[in-house]
Amino acid sequence: MSKVTIIGAGRTGRGMFGEMFFSEGGFDLAFGDINPELIRSLREQGHYVVEQTNLDSGMSKATCVSGFKVYDAKADREAYLKRLAESDYIAVAVFPSSFDDVARDLADMARLRRKSGSGQKAAVILGGNFVGLRSYFSGALRKLLDDDDYEIFDGQVALVTSKANRKMTFSSKPGAKPLSLEGDDKPFLPVEDRFLFGDGYEYPSFFKRSDDVELRMAEKIWSENLLHCSLGFMGAYYGFATINDVASDEFCADLARRAWKEGRAALEAEYGIPVPDESFFRTMLDKFKSPHFRDRIDRVVRQPMRKLGRHDRFLGPALLCLKHGIVPFFTLRAAAYGFLFSDEKDEQVAKIAKIRSAMTLEDAVVKITGLDASVSEEATACGLLIGFIQELQCLEKQAPCVPACEEGVR
Repeated sequence: MSKVTIIGAGRTGRGMFGEMFFSEGGFDLAFGDINPELIRSLREQGHYVVEQTNLDSGMSKATCVSGFKVYDAKADREAYLKRLAESDYIAVAVFPSSFDDVARDLADMARLRRKSGSGQKAAVILGGNFVGLRSYFSGALRKLLDDDDYEIFDGQVALVTSKANRKMTFSSKPGAKPLSLEGDDKPFLPVEDRFLFGDGYEYPSFFKRSDDVELRMAEKIWSENLLHCSLGFMGAYYGFATINDVASDEFCADLARRAWKEGRAALEAEYGIPVPDESFFRTMLDKFKSPHFRDRIDRVVRQPMRKLGRHDRFLGPALLCLKHGIVPFFTLRAAAYGFLFSDEKDEQVAKIAKIRSAMTLEDAVVKITGLDASVSEEATACGLLIGFIQELQCLEKQAPCVPACEEGVR
């Protein structure tokens, strides 16, 4: 039986990778994580439920995932690394802040594979909303491994970018068991076709292999995720509870649409990806408005500092726009909301507020985004962001306009 180990037992790890391999059948499934409470809960409960809903029809199905093993990547280090070294597939489902830790896990696994003399072919399925996933991990491993270890790793283990794009959230159903998840029903996992298994190998049926996944990842993050997070930031600022609600607001939906169009124009200029017609946008917006999946705003906007970062869903396409002479007016207008909304439960929201109060707005924007104000295009982006933040602050102070009395003005 093929072994699959998923690094990161969060929503994507459990709700997409875990559910897909479990439902496929024929896989020995395990999770690795560093969250002691989550690890304990998974071990004690021994199962979890994933409910998938079609956003058009409202039809749903529930899968109870069970029979998995769970490893603490720190406390069970030796057993965890042995499990990685023996796995046919390793799926990575973590935030970018954990990429370097995972790269160290993979490097330690590579050394263990060399020591054991294993010639087993394997694949590391990289998941995450990040442009350049494979390049990042390949570069990190090249620095961590010596020449001999890296040569063996590179010849035996394929780094494969995937487009893990199910929208997963914690279950909102009354009486749902702990660890339950719900989301949309995407049935396939797009993966790069750069495996090392050889001719005749039988891949999981949910793999959708192609040569352009990295390009499609940039398309996803710098257009669809740009739209999603634009709605999220505005929704958080204006006090909406779910994406459904803010997507139904005419002003917010129109601003997000214009930001999306800027991102699409930049993608066309850089990569030759055609800008879809208006019906494509309407279909996408209708899914966000769907009453069958109420995606909470606080989930969409979590970790705003990451999403406001130099290469992420706002500044990535904004800088690409500027590179091609396109003014990212609405993209950065939407990003400005991310500096000003409140959320008592999100540490990064509090950190943004603390940074803004401790220094000039220009310095705060540079610190939060990582922009380099000495670079022309980045300085332009920084200036636009500052202007839009100041505009929102002015509007907050604006008193309602009172029509002049018409008495005596005839």
